[in-house]
Amino acid sequence: MSSKYVIIIKGCDIVLYKKGDSKLKNNQAKEFIFDTEIFNDDIDLKDIAALEGFYKKNNYLPTQYISLFLNYITYYTRSSVLNPLDDPLTADYKNKCSLAASINHELLTKMGFEAILFNVGDVMGTNKIHQLCMVWIPTMIDNKLVKKAYLLDPTFRQFCLAEENRYERYFEEERYSVRRATPHPGYFMKLDSSGISLAEDIIKYGYFEVTDAKLKRYFDSYYFYLKRKEEYKDEKMLGKEYISPISGQEYYDKVMRNKLDFKVGDYGAITTPLERIVKERNKLKNRLKYFISHKDPLASEIKFEDDNLKF
Repeated sequence: MSSKYVIIIKGCDIVLYKKGDSKLKNNQAKEFIFDTEIFNDDIDLKDIAALEGFYKKNNYLPTQYISLFLNYITYYTRSSVLNPLDDPLTADYKNKCSLAASINHELLTKMGFEAILFNVGDVMGTNKIHQLCMVWIPTMIDNKLVKKAYLLDPTFRQFCLAEENRYERYFEEERYSVRRATPHPGYFMKLDSSGISLAEDIIKYGYFEVTDAKLKRYFDSYYFYLKRKEEYKDEKMLGKEYISPISGQEYYDKVMRNKLDFKVGDYGAITTPLERIVKERNKLKNRLKYFISHKDPLASEIKFEDDNLKF
């Protein structure tokens, strides 16, 4: 007997940050030194679940899909660290770095990727400043397995507030333990085209591929954030320097020497895309089976075709 019912279990799209969704715009009055908008394209959750499944089977991600995959990681993290009244598109993500880095680390580790946590303050040899996650994603290039490193910083926008990036900050009092009497890192990023380009990418996407040049440009902004006006031999250079004597490789080595100890938990609150898809698919199947079994004697002839997870 041929099946009377053929039920297609579809994937579910996730629309990212919709303008106007927030009940209260807590951050509307905030001004930033970069006009860059937060990434806001739609992502199909089943595509990310498929990538997760592909990685579990093949131990690498196709290069052309790495950006899509990391865009989801950033979405998941940014939406998780904010409270319901914050608007993800206008939020400054201030004081959210530690939680964001932990979520990045847990989610990626749960999916099987190599990832570490570290603090910029440890890299720079000072007190804690900004916690981050770095991940290595294996991919195939010219039929050879290559690991690409990415630095994840979904909350970097907090260092780009106009109020904190004025030259006059050099002549004001320090605030709290990590608020220097200096402009924030965004100020120093904006001093040249490479810094502007990198800062805009981080604000928009929440990550960047680690290269010697990018890593140096990124950490140099913290180097000068930490340099007080009294340390300048030439006062004319105050607020104008943005290139330190430290190389990108040296920064990388410092990161690796200052990895934070992190015990992997049971991830009870973290759900991977594949887990979400499978859970929703099973719930839908059970609901449909129940409904049909109570309405039609041909329930045993139902055939489920799942187009969600094609690896």
